Amino acid sequence: MPSRLGQVLLLWLVLLVGGAPRLAADFAADLARFGVESAGGVAAHEALRGLRAMGVISAGGREASFILHAERPARLRIETVGERGSLVRASDGVHAPWKLEDPLQGPRRLGRGEERDFLLDAEFDSPLFEHARRGISLDYAGRVVLEGRAYQRLLAVLRHTELVTLFIDEESGLLTRREQRKRVGGREVLLVTLFEDFRPVAGVLLPHRIRTLAGEQVLTDARIETLDPNPPLPENFFAPPVPAWPRL
Repeated sequence: MPSRLGQVLLLWLVLLVGGAPRLAADFAADLARFGVESAGGVAAHEALRGLRAMGVISAGGREASFILHAERPARLRIETVGERGSLVRASDGVHAPWKLEDPLQGPRRLGRGEERDFLLDAEFDSPLFEHARRGISLDYAGRVVLEGRAYQRLLAVLRHTELVTLFIDEESGLLTRREQRKRVGGREVLLVTLFEDFRPVAGVLLPHRIRTLAGEQVLTDARIETLDPNPPLPENFFAPPVPAWPRL
């Protein structure tokens, strides 16, 4: 028996053979809807307005504990504590992202590349969820088999400039892989992000392990130990801690 996604593909084949004038973008939208339903459905995604994640991240042979708060539409605050001290990075979606390493020196603005990546991560919702309303364009990029698993690929343009490839696992229907070409250390590399260990959080299946690789090298490995939905937060929790901070 074909997987649930396989059934969707069979239906599309029937439509195409029947001469229905469908486009790759239409297929991409159907795959996005399927991915959202596989992860819990539209109602559950809408109800998940924010989250708090706590865990450990490994990078460059070092480990650090982290607490991550995210809130729709694009607010993010990450606090890490490791051997080299503590670091707070945050964005309220209105002002430029900021970071605080030494309370005595005050906050600083993120560098250009770091700021761009942070703003992309600030949208904690899946790029499949309400993608059109959020200005995310999707196009179908074909089927691929990697390490014995079959995926349907979507090309996504995030924040009007960032091109990424999304991989929907045919068996589970979940978005489990993302690829993006970026310049690292003066050269262009293919960064692969793997989303693993999915567990339900307020009805939405969310990954509890996220790994980023460049070739065979693991750049970061984040393991989430607790993930709480819609935590109450104080006012201006994500805002810069000083007045007159530059806006986006």
